[in-house]
Amino acid sequence: MSLNNFCFTEQLTFLKYVNEHYLFYSITLLTFASLFTLVWILQKYTYFEKIRLARASLPTFPYGNFKDVFKRETSLHVYLWKYYNRFKRKSCKYGGMFVFVKPVLLVIDPTVSSKLNNDSESFEHVVPRESKLKREDLKKILQHTGSLNNYVKKFCYSIQGALPEKLLKADISTTFKDFLLEATCLAFGFKPLDIVDEINELLKQKYQTSYRFYISLCVPWLKSKHEKLNNNLKEILMDIVESRKKNDSDESDLIESFISLYNSSQFAIGDISSELFHCFADTLTFSHSTLMMSLYELASNREIQDEVLGEIRRFNKKNRNLDYENINELIYLDAIVKETLRKYPPIATIITTSKCKDTPSFDWYPDKNALFFQSTLGIQRDPKNYTKPEAFEPDRFTESRTLDKDKSIFLPLGIGPISDLYVKLITLQVKLILASIFSYLEVRFKDATSNSFKYNPDLLYLCPNDDFQLEFSRL
Repeated sequence: MSLNNFCFTEQLTFLKYVNEHYLFYSITLLTFASLFTLVWILQKYTYFEKIRLARASLPTFPYGNFKDVFKRETSLHVYLWKYYNRFKRKSCKYGGMFVFVKPVLLVIDPTVSSKLNNDSESFEHVVPRESKLKREDLKKILQHTGSLNNYVKKFCYSIQGALPEKLLKADISTTFKDFLLEATCLAFGFKPLDIVDEINELLKQKYQTSYRFYISLCVPWLKSKHEKLNNNLKEILMDIVESRKKNDSDESDLIESFISLYNSSQFAIGDISSELFHCFADTLTFSHSTLMMSLYELASNREIQDEVLGEIRRFNKKNRNLDYENINELIYLDAIVKETLRKYPPIATIITTSKCKDTPSFDWYPDKNALFFQSTLGIQRDPKNYTKPEAFEPDRFTESRTLDKDKSIFLPLGIGPISDLYVKLITLQVKLILASIFSYLEVRFKDATSNSFKYNPDLLYLCPNDDFQLEFSRL
């Protein structure tokens, strides 16, 4: 059969059913709409040229400058670290970038960072989540040192001896996640089975990056409220409060510290439950990240591992039991945890938005809801802040100059008063686990090819993929 057998006398027969004037108007309207959209996008992408600020590479619609991040080819934190170094070399106070078509500023100048972090009236912290607890409230929680002392006793009784044996027999990644959940529950006073579903949902909402997350940065009112989960968490805490009141139980844990704060303040029970469970989720996830990176560095640096093994061996000969007071004698172990937090800050990116228009903190007046990114990873690996920043050197935290107290260059767990609580909890928890492990075991990589890793691009906090494989053996 050839083409000559077909009839082509009636081409485009659908035109019989379309009004030609409407078709013309539609085509014209679509053309003008396309041209308008193109002009609008080009106008948006020239924002930083207009205010004469350095900008990252040429943005690509619709991703802006974050195409590699959206496509999971790199993590947000490594990407911002790269541009932090690039703008720093150009001696810029801040550099311009685009999330979709939303202009954002990557802040380099520490004086500008300090203004963002301390001016709560003009700026709101999006990442990390801004806590409602004030410094005096957190002091009340930290005053309950009995809860932490009780936690150490519970840890030594139920986890300390079981963890090394489990690491020799079971999957390491699963073992650490299970034991960290149990350890964090011991510190707070929860029963794991009672909260595991709600915590998994909370972790998913807090830390998973997605298009929805980035869109909500550009359009804040699209951010989900998660009222159902918040109500469930509130009910869990209320049940615990009622149960303890009914049984007249005298518990010494972090839940009791938060309940005590609730009884002595004007906070609603919903506010307290939100703060409590967010604190729990942060302690759990940040401890996991810090623990895994500590083990990675100890497996990579045999000399450092030998030194901490010797410190723990001497400590065990001197002390029959581990408790909240004598664990402070493990100075080098504490330095290892602090150096891990320095090199691998769990909160590797701080995201802030302006609350009001005409905020007088810059060379010009940024718009209301303007976005600001700060690269904690860049700050804590800046050669001006730390010598040999890519090296893992715990000794820098055993010097008389306590670098961890300089809030302008050491902010691995965010900013504000809540970060002090996190540093205290996470450092204690990771030290307990490392002391338990290295009292009986040593760590190394399974083979030469298992000592490299990439950061997980799907998480909002700095965490490695399960690429590097560790193995433990008895001392």
